[in-house]
Amino acid sequence: MLAPVGRVCPDGNGGGGTKLSADSGRMMEQAILGFLGGEPLATELAVAAGRHGLRSLDRLVPELALFAGEGVGISIHDPGRLVLGDWFENSRSTSWGNYLEFMVDQAEGLTISRAPITGMPLYWLEVAGGVLLFSHLELIETFSVALSVDEEYLRYLLSFSNFRTARTGLSGAQELLPGTALILGRGLPTTETFWSPWPHARESVGEGDAPILLEQRIRACVSAWANSRDSIVVELSGGLDSSIVAAALAQGEHAFSAATIATASPDGDERRFARAVAERCGIDLVEYVHGDAVLDLTAGPAFLAPRPATYGVLAGIDAALGSATNEMSGSSIFTGIGGDNVFAINRSIMPALDALLSLGPLPRSLAALNDCARLCNATVWRAARAVWRQWRAGRDAAWPRDDGYCVRTMLPDEPLPHPWDEVVDDLPVGKIRHVQSILRIGDFLDRPGRWYGRDVVAPLLSQPVVELCLAIPSWAWVARGRDRAVARAAFASHLPAIVAWRRNKGRLETMCAEAFLAQRRSLAPILLEGRLAREGLIDRKRVEAYLARERIEGDYDYFRLLELADIELWIASVSDLGAGKFRPVQRAY
Repeated sequence: MLAPVGRVCPDGNGGGGTKLSADSGRMMEQAILGFLGGEPLATELAVAAGRHGLRSLDRLVPELALFAGEGVGISIHDPGRLVLGDWFENSRSTSWGNYLEFMVDQAEGLTISRAPITGMPLYWLEVAGGVLLFSHLELIETFSVALSVDEEYLRYLLSFSNFRTARTGLSGAQELLPGTALILGRGLPTTETFWSPWPHARESVGEGDAPILLEQRIRACVSAWANSRDSIVVELSGGLDSSIVAAALAQGEHAFSAATIATASPDGDERRFARAVAERCGIDLVEYVHGDAVLDLTAGPAFLAPRPATYGVLAGIDAALGSATNEMSGSSIFTGIGGDNVFAINRSIMPALDALLSLGPLPRSLAALNDCARLCNATVWRAARAVWRQWRAGRDAAWPRDDGYCVRTMLPDEPLPHPWDEVVDDLPVGKIRHVQSILRIGDFLDRPGRWYGRDVVAPLLSQPVVELCLAIPSWAWVARGRDRAVARAAFASHLPAIVAWRRNKGRLETMCAEAFLAQRRSLAPILLEGRLAREGLIDRKRVEAYLARERIEGDYDYFRLLELADIELWIASVSDLGAGKFRPVQRAY
């Protein structure tokens, strides 16, 4: 059940915001659809464009038909060049934002570049003698293009969670990854990487300068995003990251409102922190309480996607926040997603090891050791032994394998190639883990159903912010035994102390565990009789044993089983794609 429990205003009198009604047509406002190759798909393109309310764009070349939703802005439109989305420029990066750049060159043909870090989503598929381009799989559901589940991809997915590469779960369909370009017209389609995190990770920013530089960089980026939008609503969880976004908007004197959500269990109720931030920023806050009474873990994905996307256990929260953001006076959603990753949240001794190897046995290295010990609630001696063991174990920069409840011998030993693959022996392992963390968050940006087709801004993942954070030493992020220490110091004067210096984070374990226990009988056939099980990829005996357990306190393996169930439900959702039968499940917010 979803229940709004009130609107909190800075004057305490309630009311104040103009409500925004839900618009079913909004879902495709951020859509892009195109075909390079002449007329073979002309009719299907026109039908799909009309069905989803897309407008036709001027042709850069006669062979390219391109359509976009009404919410897709055009930043640059010159002969031979078209930039869709947000395009910003500053002294450090020649360009950054959330864009797709189409460039025509007589020698090179057509080059499509996607902005680093995030960028507007784009998938491509060779078909009918050309290349089909689409931002949402729903756009091509009625096309005479048969797509099948890529079984080999599933094996990689089961072994290396959240390691997102260009390959998708549908054979032949590829994603244009952030920071890469798709080159068409030189024979077979090829991709090239034009942005990588490693040069920035090799730079160095002084610890003393880092907080002020970070504050300036975040405020500048937040203002750049805000200046190009009419109205904004912040998803304000009460945690540090979304609070920093709100504080930066307030400092820039941008008008915005906020929404927060709480679960019925105490570990998911962050409202007192969100209220404190709203009061400090002088903004309107809408609160929702979510109960999981109507949560159906077997319902399937909220929308069609080229790879498993949505999390069934979070569907209720998704719907609740989706309702809130639709009802409030803002169509552009600002979120703090990615803050943990960009701010190098850490619960290990890696920063101390980095300091020791980079600085030697200096007082700063010893301070880093003490900081890690405090952060991990361990003694200095225990932390020192952990550093020693890690140093003796040597460098391990590989992507962690996560194949729980699967048959390991049926899965690959190495992940798929990624554009960021590079020999990085000259970098501390903590810095490598920082880059991997930023890579990992890229797999979550298109998962929430409430964001589907919406204008969503993740300011903390702005390219200039990420580049600066990568240059900050890993031990600076754990100063004084606090995670994300540089970000806390940067915005401490703009946030309530209970938020700026809080050590705990909101959690959803109680809600998720209760939903799993209540519905595990319904999940059993999905896990034990689905495609993964039939292919011999699931360890059936181990899954059966876990499902039979009466208690799961302190055990989080149920998250893995829910992940496996979501993969099975995704497989079912795309099984009829291209056969004229496909009808995706859509949640109306």
